[in-house]
Amino acid sequence: MNASLRLPKDAVLALRPEDVRLYLSGQGWKSQPYDADGNGLLFLHPSFPDVDLLLPLKRDLGDYANRMGDLVVSLATIERRPVQAILNDLSGPAADVVRLRVAGSVAALGNLPLDEAIKLLEGARQLLWSSAFSLIRPEALHTQRTSKEVSRFLKGCRFGQTERGSFVAAILAPVPPEIQPPLAGLDAGRFEMEQPFARRVTTRLMSSLGLVSRAVQEGNSGRLLNAVTEGVSANLCEALVTMRPPGDESSLGIEVSWNRARPHRPADVPRSVSFPQEHFAVIEEVGRQLRTRATAMPERYRGKVLTVRKALRPLMPEVAGSMVLMAEVAGASARVRVDLHAAEFAAACDALRDDRAVAVKGTIRNDVKTREFVLHEPSEFRVDED
Repeated sequence: MNASLRLPKDAVLALRPEDVRLYLSGQGWKSQPYDADGNGLLFLHPSFPDVDLLLPLKRDLGDYANRMGDLVVSLATIERRPVQAILNDLSGPAADVVRLRVAGSVAALGNLPLDEAIKLLEGARQLLWSSAFSLIRPEALHTQRTSKEVSRFLKGCRFGQTERGSFVAAILAPVPPEIQPPLAGLDAGRFEMEQPFARRVTTRLMSSLGLVSRAVQEGNSGRLLNAVTEGVSANLCEALVTMRPPGDESSLGIEVSWNRARPHRPADVPRSVSFPQEHFAVIEEVGRQLRTRATAMPERYRGKVLTVRKALRPLMPEVAGSMVLMAEVAGASARVRVDLHAAEFAAACDALRDDRAVAVKGTIRNDVKTREFVLHEPSEFRVDED
């Protein structure tokens, strides 16, 4: 008996030819016309020279359901996946799917207390929000509440049907299909910038969560205080703590299924991470310290000038240049970059020439770039007389 005849006919008829075409193209299948009437497309793949797939393009064809069913069954065989999984990928929106999995006695029957489920979804939204904002401007604490690009991304996300396996909730982040493969030789930074914003958000989310998970497991959570440029923020940590499931034996798992119509992605980004109950106390403390640093009071920093740099085309005309000094930050020596006005910049140049220390007051918010702290709202600059 033809296996396609055992598929649910309504699910097969609901498949849209254009969605299927984009899926096949994203998986490396190449199309060619099937006949002169435009009834279908024939797909070939270099890795499967003996296989061809026929995609019907017109729903009014008498054998549309059988033809589409044959294609689904063939794909399931080629990809070695369940037929239902293929149907889900072809019928669902083009999206990266982020799954939230709660394991433990609280979710043993596949459900959660209502309050816990609400906290799980609130935390998940905050995770996506903080990851999106970290792409626009990495900060230890995101205080900005609005962004058209972030709002547009979140409004496009959908809540999927819950799944079996303790308690599993799914969030769908729409990602457009790949029209053509990325150019060969692109470095990681350029490759990321050419991706749609939604794919960049899900990639940043899983990358930063993987970093948090590894650091806590390895007992190196202090590393996270200097990982702001990698997407770690007080907001991210606080979102994870909001999602903390009750019970000593419980755990939170987060995994992503990438949109198969856009298959290319960084190889070092994890597909799944897990946070056992004992990790949340550490994550909460990391979030507290990041928030404290971000809202720190102005302090005076003193040290020798390492470099000075004139501002050739400053965005702010009042800034004549910047200096980098070696100062003590949180009990350790660190490089601190400071923007200066004209008179201050001239004095900093003289201090560098004469090997003299300088002092300046300002706030460090832990936004580290290339191992340099940035001093915000600098004031009371002076060259030491000692």
